Parts: sequence; structure tokens; C-alpha cells
Amino acid sequence: MTLRMDTVAAELPALVARHEQTRVAAGAAIEGARAALRQWSADPVAASARIEAALAGRAVPYALAEDDPAATFPAPAPAPVTVVGVDGSSITPDRFSTVRCFAVNIGHALLPYGVPLDPSFDAVAEVGLDADLLEGAPDMRRAPRGLATRLLRDVRELERGVELVVPALEAGPAVLLLDGTLLPWDLHTRQASDEALAPYRDRTLAALDRLKACGEPLSMGAYISASAAREVVAALEVLAPPPPSAPLLTDGDIFRGLLAPGERTATFRSRSTRPGTVESLLPGHDVALFYIRVDDDIARVELPAWAATPSRVDRLHATLVDQCERCDGYPRALQEAHEQAVISAADREQFERLLSRLAGDAGIRERRNGKQHSKRRRSI
Repeated sequence: MTLRMDTVAAELPALVARHEQTRVAAGAAIEGARAALRQWSADPVAASARIEAALAGRAVPYALAEDDPAATFPAPAPAPVTVVGVDGSSITPDRFSTVRCFAVNIGHALLPYGVPLDPSFDAVAEVGLDADLLEGAPDMRRAPRGLATRLLRDVRELERGVELVVPALEAGPAVLLLDGTLLPWDLHTRQASDEALAPYRDRTLAALDRLKACGEPLSMGAYISASAAREVVAALEVLAPPPPSAPLLTDGDIFRGLLAPGERTATFRSRSTRPGTVESLLPGHDVALFYIRVDDDIARVELPAWAATPSRVDRLHATLVDQCERCDGYPRALQEAHEQAVISAADREQFERLLSRLAGDAGIRERRNGKQHSKRRRSI
């Protein structure tokens, strides 16, 4: 059965009209939030204290500004630098497969600009049995499907970044770019025990510690295009509570009309009093953030608080603007890393066929299940 376009098309005009009403209401809410931002800017110390007092003990992530929260910064001129982008993809163990196994593919792009290094584009693949991810942690079997594979992929992305950027620093300053959030949020899941998560946590912490030890020549950022985060909004709502009927705003809604193309916001610190946050599991690696405008996109950039010094933020800012200009609005190093990492539908099908053939050659009989069989052979 396909989508009944005759039914859907009849409802779309009313849907568009409702969207327009929401957009108009959002405009009024945005003006109220920007007024609160100006209030915060007028007395940052008192306003920040008020925000912290109001949100203490509440499981609400929010942001506090390092300096003037309403400040905006143009992009500095790019300087010689090596840009390392890392991205990953994976194949999750399939419970219907003959041999339950996973694959993790970590792609990278190393792009030197005015630095005596050769560019590099490649991927590193890793495969293993489902049992390899569960060894020593039987409760992981009850965790959501794919949790362990995602954790391993996140860890390997960070470790691969370390493997590439540390040697690159010998030739001069470098910027390490990751796709998505800086810290792997799956580390604080309640769906697996501390024992099950400990290996991934320890490896993440070790990689971050190595990056921290690189010092001032290293800048680092995790890039989130079209972010829906609202940590700055949560802080502003303390200063000027919105009416109950106001639509939910994102941080991007607030800054879209305040930033010119290429500009960034002030640097904020991500805060939360909720128990079991990822930051609490990775001591010494609190998250800082800023927003940057690339064309019409307001991207969120997360970085370790230890990398939020003015010179390192300037290098990161300049690099991101330059990278996005080279790749139609998205950092080129991350786009190239994604191209290396992506596992296509054809790749996945070939992986499964090869696995089935090798299992058959080894005398492992394929288990058949009703669901898969019925998908292959439909009848009425």
C-alpha cells in the first residue's frame, strides 16, 4: 500500500495555515527572548546568578555565558592549519542473521592548509561478533538493539581523531572536527549497567585526556548543523518566562536574526544539575559551546571547556567558516570523512551475502524465520 495522496493533499492547506499561525506566534516569542538576552547582557553576573539559582536541582540543561551573552564575533582570517575530520558508520548485529556480527567503519580526512603535510583520505574498518560487544557484561543483552555498536563507533571516532591529529601537530597548529555531539550521550544510559559501560567510558576518557595534553596548538569542535538545542533558551526563560501558549523556541531561533553570515556567538558553558550526566562520567571535560551562522544555518559547535581559550576558539571559528565556504555550507573535512565512512545499502547487502556464503562454507545452517520468509514471498 502506498501513501494515499488524494487524502493527504486535501489536508495539506489547513496544515500550512496552522504552520503560519505558529510561525507568527514564534516571532513574538523570539522578540521576548531577545529582550531577555539584552537584560542578561546588561548585568551578566547578576543575571547568571539568578539563572543558576532558579535551575538548581532541576533536570534542565541550560547555558551560562563566559562573557557578554549578546556579543557576536566576526570570523578571524584563516591561518596555516591542518584540519582533521572524523566520521563513522556501522552495521548493527542482526538478530535474523546467520552469524550475528557488527561492522564499524571510521572515515577521516586530513587537510593541510599552508602546512608541510600530505592530505589523507581513508577509512578503517572493524568487525566482530555480537558476543565481543557483550563480553563481561551480560546485561547489555537487554539494552536497546545497537547500543553497544553505537558506543564502539563513538569511541573509535574519537580514538581515530587522536591517532591522526597528534602527529599532525608536529607540523603546526591543527583543528580536529567531529560530527554531532562532542560527548557520547549513550554513556549515561540507564539501560545498561556501569559494568557494561565502563570499557567505553574509560576509552573515551583516555582519548580526551590525550587531546587535552596537546595544549594550545590544538583546537577541537563537534559540529551540529541545524541544532534543535535550547540551553540558552532555558536560561532566558528564567529571566523572562514566556506565556504558556508560546511555541517552544530553539537557540537557533534566537540567534538567527542576530548573527551575520560567518559570525559566531559568545562562548557558553553547558550546565545541568541532573544526576548521571555524561560530563560527570568524564571529569575534566566539561562542554562549552557557541553558535555560528553559515548561510541560513545556525550550527551549534561543542568543544571541551579546556579548549575554549580565545586563541583556540578563534582558530576553530576561522577554520569552520573557511571549511564551509569550500563545501557549500558544511565543513569540507567532515563531508570528506563522511564519504569515506558511509556504508551504503549495497555495501550492507554485500556484507550480508558474503557472511551467509562463508557461514555456509563452514557448514553453519542458516536459520529461517517467518517474518523474513514472508517478506521475500508475498501472496494473497
